[in-house]
Amino acid sequence: MPPAWADGRGRAANPNRVGSLHRNAGTLGHDEVAVWWLATEASTPADWRRWLLLLDHDERQRAARFGLELDRREFIAAHALLRTMLAFYLARPAAAWRFCADAEGKPAVAAETASPACQFNISHTRGLVTAAVATHGRIGIDVERIDETKADFSVAETYFAPSEVALLQSMPESQRPVWFFRLWTLKEAYLKAIGTGLGAPLQSFAFDFNPIRISFASGGDDPNRWHFAMLPAGDQHVLSLAIDRSSGTVRVVPRAVAAQDI
Repeated sequence: MPPAWADGRGRAANPNRVGSLHRNAGTLGHDEVAVWWLATEASTPADWRRWLLLLDHDERQRAARFGLELDRREFIAAHALLRTMLAFYLARPAAAWRFCADAEGKPAVAAETASPACQFNISHTRGLVTAAVATHGRIGIDVERIDETKADFSVAETYFAPSEVALLQSMPESQRPVWFFRLWTLKEAYLKAIGTGLGAPLQSFAFDFNPIRISFASGGDDPNRWHFAMLPAGDQHVLSLAIDRSSGTVRVVPRAVAAQDI
């Protein structure tokens, strides 16, 4: 089992809680990737209303299309978290940011608000939302709740690489759900980083651990350009991060954020 803080070959800071986000500003180094997460289960209706005010018209329309109230709230929380991060690190008010899709359909900061240039990615699941921001390079993030009913071993046998299926088979049955989601979140984080989503075959690349590394079945990407991390966002969730480190060393800067900070 990887340690609670498993981050491949990069460096990482210890998580800490952010305070006074709207009054203070931070800096983000060239080699740093900021990752924030927010547990939403204790959030209040006042929190949701406040966060909704940060979103633009398009985001509010997208939120309204969710059929379930809980899903709608997680979407709102994730986008408010991202906007707060961008404001904190890049000195533009949270509500002022505008977004678009790049050539591959991946969300990006619109040109009129992309100064300085930045990369971001967000993910949300029941009970937890997260966002990652960097000033350069491709990044992808994914979070999933550990749900035994969704940790389907037949899905792994169909879609995962043979070595990953063997890894799951080697685990005690009680440990298979968490390992299933470790692999799933790493795979999705990588696919989000390269901009393909789940359109690329999941069995065409594989992960192993200690440290976390990626390999490719035939040709494909360069494994050495990627850095992966699994962050300690709580006992009931798995949060994974993929970072293109072709420009050098990577330092992950993680923070747990409270609802009142956004």
